Amino acid sequence: MKRIIVKFLVLFSILMVLPIVAFTQENKSDGIYLILDASGSMWGQLPDKKSKIEVAKEVLNDFVKGDFQDKELAFRVYGHRKKADCTDSELLIPFGSPENVITGIKDSLSGIKPLGKTPITYSLKQALIDFGDRSGEIILISDGVETCDIDPCELVKEWKDKDVEIKVHVVGLGLDEKSKKAMKCIADASGTEYQDASSASELKSGLTKIKEKATAPALIIKGKDSSGNSIRIEGTLSGDGEEQIEVSSNRRYYKVEPGEYTLMAGVRTKNGNLYKPVTKSIKVAESGETGVEVEVEVPPSVKAKFTDEGEEQRGSLIHAYQDGKEVFKFRWMDEVYLDEGTYEFRAKPNLENDLSVTESFGPGDHKEIVFEMIHTVLVKVKMVASDSDIVFRQNYELWQDGEKKYLVHFHNGARILPGKYDLRLPHKLFIYDVKDIEVTDEDEQQFDFTVPVGHVTFIY
Repeated sequence: MKRIIVKFLVLFSILMVLPIVAFTQENKSDGIYLILDASGSMWGQLPDKKSKIEVAKEVLNDFVKGDFQDKELAFRVYGHRKKADCTDSELLIPFGSPENVITGIKDSLSGIKPLGKTPITYSLKQALIDFGDRSGEIILISDGVETCDIDPCELVKEWKDKDVEIKVHVVGLGLDEKSKKAMKCIADASGTEYQDASSASELKSGLTKIKEKATAPALIIKGKDSSGNSIRIEGTLSGDGEEQIEVSSNRRYYKVEPGEYTLMAGVRTKNGNLYKPVTKSIKVAESGETGVEVEVEVPPSVKAKFTDEGEEQRGSLIHAYQDGKEVFKFRWMDEVYLDEGTYEFRAKPNLENDLSVTESFGPGDHKEIVFEMIHTVLVKVKMVASDSDIVFRQNYELWQDGEKKYLVHFHNGARILPGKYDLRLPHKLFIYDVKDIEVTDEDEQQFDFTVPVGHVTFIY
């Protein structure tokens, strides 16, 4: 049974480097999402003898009246309805413009009474759903660490790995040192600065710092080829006297100070280099979002195909070499960009096929290399103990002329050359052999055998 994989080629025309042009940002709103801890411990007192919940309500009432630069606001609370419920987290005010939700947030704050647990991770997961296709900032105000689910730090790390365009800011309210460390981990994982507060003034100061960063000017970068097709680009952004910032077009936006910057960007190849990067001066506006679109030259690309007697087959990892040294590797189903030059591509999809193809690439080359495989067939074996349905779940051995030739995985099987073999089950208590198994040219073959065994019952 042959497995045929259909692939689609994307053809690129020869490209020229053109200047950066401005673009209009798509109409996707940004949001600031407040999460307030209303667990039972929020009745606790701060050094000034005020309860934590009292201080939080007081500061948030003033905070939501500030200028949020047209960003939408939302408000969620946890731990306020049930004493021991790890899903007690409620979106009280969905996203809306500040002028439309301020009254609702203030009214909601007045009715909150701390009661239950601290389901931070669950609340963050629900917040991600509430954001929809928005990007933006979550501001978490909590007086304690997670008491229900997995470590929220791990969740936020996962978000960052997946390029979720939502940052999590944390304000710890009256935390001990151990709790501060755990809550700081959430902020660190998100790339934000943890804020600590033990009074109303410190809470107000922390929230103000977060808002200033959340509403700072944003830079959005897009890449395109000469035909106007979107393409991922990477590079650096640098300003006078400031460190370079690594940037890429797969990020929603970058928070930067307004002013003049130098942007260098291009397509990154599998070699790790930027291909003919473009360098331009840009100006980030005083407020709102500044969008730049960079037109770049597309590097050469390579994709691979494995064939067996003209039929396309599943391949293996491909290693690219130059001057005898491996420079990169890629999966057989991928198309990747690479630097110009000559490469030896090596692949070993099975024991009988240790393959090599040499190819050269110049500007505008987009080539498919073909690995022509020696014909092999897929063999699967299943051995069952007699008078039972017990399957021997271990690798089986195929021997030929007194030499062990192949290991056949009990589930995936193995690709082998057609021929006559002895099949061996190397069990830890015995060795079971089946002589002269005939493997034909049929692409996929299944061999089933019953192994005669005895059964022993031990009575104590």
